[in-house]
Amino acid sequence: MTDTNQITITPTQPNDKANTKKIHKLSQDVISKISAGEVIQRPSNALKEMIENSLDAGSTIVTITVKEGGMKLLQIQDNGSGIRLEDLEIVCERFTTSKLTKFEDLRKIQSFGFRGEALSSISHISHLKLQTKTADSACGYRACYVDGRLSPANPSDSAQPKPCASVNGTTITVEDLFFNIPSRKKIMKNTQEEHTRVVNLIKKYAINNSSISLILKKHGETTPEVHTPGGLSPRDVITLIYGADVGKELKEISIVSERFEFDMTGYFSSTNYNCKKTMFILFVNNRLVESKSLKTGLEQIYSKYLPKGTHPFIFIRLLVHPRNIDVNIHPTKSEVKILHEDSIIGLIQKKVEEELSVSLTSKTFTTQTIIPDFDDDNSVTTATQKKTTNKTNTTNIVSQNNNSEPNRNLYDKEKVRSDSKTQTLHAFINPNQDIVSNNIDELDVPQDIDIDIGDISPTKSLKRKQDDSDSNNSNNKTTTTTTTTTTTTSNNNTNNTLNQQTYTQRKQKKYKPSELTSIRTMVQELIDNCHAGLKEFFNDCIFVGCLDHSFCLSQFKTKLYLINLEVISKELIYQRVLKGFSDFDSIRFTTALPIKEMLEISLESPLSGWMPNDGPKDKIADYLSNLIITKKEILLEYFSIEIVDGNVVSIPQVLDNYVPCLDNFPIFLLRLATEVEWEYEKECLQGISREIANFYKLEPSLLPSGDQPPQNPPVNLIQKNGKEWIIQHLLFPAFSGMLPPKSFSNDGTVIQITSLDNLYKVFERC
Repeated sequence: MTDTNQITITPTQPNDKANTKKIHKLSQDVISKISAGEVIQRPSNALKEMIENSLDAGSTIVTITVKEGGMKLLQIQDNGSGIRLEDLEIVCERFTTSKLTKFEDLRKIQSFGFRGEALSSISHISHLKLQTKTADSACGYRACYVDGRLSPANPSDSAQPKPCASVNGTTITVEDLFFNIPSRKKIMKNTQEEHTRVVNLIKKYAINNSSISLILKKHGETTPEVHTPGGLSPRDVITLIYGADVGKELKEISIVSERFEFDMTGYFSSTNYNCKKTMFILFVNNRLVESKSLKTGLEQIYSKYLPKGTHPFIFIRLLVHPRNIDVNIHPTKSEVKILHEDSIIGLIQKKVEEELSVSLTSKTFTTQTIIPDFDDDNSVTTATQKKTTNKTNTTNIVSQNNNSEPNRNLYDKEKVRSDSKTQTLHAFINPNQDIVSNNIDELDVPQDIDIDIGDISPTKSLKRKQDDSDSNNSNNKTTTTTTTTTTTTSNNNTNNTLNQQTYTQRKQKKYKPSELTSIRTMVQELIDNCHAGLKEFFNDCIFVGCLDHSFCLSQFKTKLYLINLEVISKELIYQRVLKGFSDFDSIRFTTALPIKEMLEISLESPLSGWMPNDGPKDKIADYLSNLIITKKEILLEYFSIEIVDGNVVSIPQVLDNYVPCLDNFPIFLLRLATEVEWEYEKECLQGISREIANFYKLEPSLLPSGDQPPQNPPVNLIQKNGKEWIIQHLLFPAFSGMLPPKSFSNDGTVIQITSLDNLYKVFERC
């Protein structure tokens, strides 16, 4: 029996004249599609061509919108010179360009485009729409293109460009990329990988074009993934995009050579910085290109100075005389040929090596994230220890290994002298505590709004309608809740006194498990992702003290750890929201907060990501306000966020006696309206829970700063004690009920600093 899946290829017989095929000329349509597949190999190639067109047009603001990595939608909007009406008919035809007229012009070409194939290639493998307006035109024009020619948007319409309202510049929309090349589309089914390529491309162009504003957003989202404001230096953009860890370690190197007619400016990481993969960015005459020889040469130099397996960050801007460069090498323009290339690379390598050798005089070593007690499978590597009391010293609590001999004397370095279950009187005496209140001047609140967010009191949240008949039981529960009375002085009073707060100890509230399948699923995900070793750590860790804005020290057994309070508190609140779902107490405002005004305040913040082309702020605030108001039943029933007449009346009491930083309330409302997927149950509830966690997390401003000048030392001391009291007596006890995710073990959230064993090697005593 013959296998039906077997493919048999019969070779052509060389002497068989009947099989000799006739040579014929390919049709123009086939030629164009083959060429399009070479020029546009993936969405990032199409975006690169369109960005360069925008830069050639003198744009200062370029906004890119993508969907599914650019496969479904790729849109670029600029404020450049635009395209003239008479040019719209041929703008997408092959070999049409305004950059050159004869081949000799390539010797002095300074623009990005020169072949006139970009838009033509894109139009052959996608649905392309174009809208443009020049400065001297009374209106804009929009047109659709198929296979390089004008095409009607609807079968009954004319193919000619149609007038429309528009701003100066050009907007190109590319939809369904590779819709007519199924094999290419199937290969690129990983849209996340394509999106990553698009993001990396925008970052590179943002660095080289630091004077203009580049914005990248996902379709349907308001917060951009990449946003450079323009008017910055390349170093500033690198710091903005890749972080301060990279920016502070960059060395600027410049080379000017009259002999080889080139000018080089670059930013190279010092020996203090390294990463797992080389970040190599090269622009030659402002073109993003690749050079394996230059990259390999620089990596060889860095290998002498960096630890094995680590790599540098390199950004090079090389300006070469146009007559010494050939740009017509690769279909995607990713390669160029340079006269005296080897000599230029040699000069760059020599200069970089000189700078690196100088930087060896100063080197910074970073700490490594290690948790020695925990292995990869979440089990505790050390044997379970039992606690015994030292009869000779009742104040010492000694941990003894079960596997060790019962009568073995413990060394001092093995003794644990503290117990996480031991309480002090400080837990029952709450010092004067600062409740962070909104600063009217900083937030630019309209003068006709009277907001007293300081006068708040946690009370029992409103129960659902089906629980109304159970009012007696509800009242009984109210008597066990925490009562907090806070008095906040006016912001106009320069001698602000500390807020007075009374504290009543009570047992931790027990919540009823939710019956919703989506909540049960999310809770199960937390259980499945829990790190058993870290779970034990958070059950028994002891607060030592605050270190800076975001970190504090904690002891676990005989080891000292540095933990990220901001990250951990965010995860804690998220889990508490899921645990207490639809059963929260509430924090009620004596003066309700108007949603629309709060949203207008948030849109003034740089965190909002608002851009002029998004529309008027008041209209956006009105739309988002109406959206939140329509969801008020969900917010009240499940999260105790009560909305009355367009005003927020209460927020949930997620953690007993803990009030979030209310300065972030406007941004919380904005993200609640824009970042939550309201259409699907699980995504909706998870999104709201995440935003509440982001709002309630411990803000760095709540932690004492070591670099602030001492002002009113007695008052500051009381404030510092109040803030540490929150961390020690509210957050740390709550950590014991948290299910720490596995990511905490390797992302720097928990870092071991030292241990008694190591300290005894140095000091030889406790």
